[in-house]
Amino acid sequence: MNNDQEEVLIGALIKSPIISMPSNLPVTEAAKLMRNYQIGSVIIKDKEIIGILTKGDIIQRVVGRALDPGIVLAGDAMSKPVSFVSSDETLDSTMRQMSKQKIERILVVDAQDSSKALGIVSTNDLLTFAPELLAIRREQNKIMSQPDSELIPPHLQGFCDDCGNYSVNLSSVNGYTLCSQCLEVQAKEDHIDDDDIM
Repeated sequence: MNNDQEEVLIGALIKSPIISMPSNLPVTEAAKLMRNYQIGSVIIKDKEIIGILTKGDIIQRVVGRALDPGIVLAGDAMSKPVSFVSSDETLDSTMRQMSKQKIERILVVDAQDSSKALGIVSTNDLLTFAPELLAIRREQNKIMSQPDSELIPPHLQGFCDDCGNYSVNLSSVNGYTLCSQCLEVQAKEDHIDDDDIM
């Protein structure tokens, strides 16, 4: 860890408690727990943690398929494996991990004992911690949407919106910032799509 600047550790952002249930109970029981505790997910745990069931999982895998949530078991609707991060990881690295894995919730485990779950951090927790990040991103998007503007630097630095890797040579494409590799892949995909249309 860099001592020159104080890093925000993800363990400090834990707001959601660990609420768990066994995999052999119906989805309705998970929904009741979410309502009672005002949370967006439940950890599925038998002898150990085997998955996570979120509101999104219930909508996509049960309600969206017109299945009976009183019959479908939590273990059949959950997401697995559970993504986790150590409590001493930084906010930045956790955000990159969540973005790369395209997840909205991550389990935080004890830095000294990874078998000990401490809580869950959601994208909402991250956004309420740093709302100014959204304002900065909006301003970046406004600038990027004006290709003739002299305000656009020749080389952008930051994290690629597609692969999540840091690059000193990002390009703006339709409001997204892409590294040269992802830009090349996107160009190939666009060319293939154009060929298919012809």
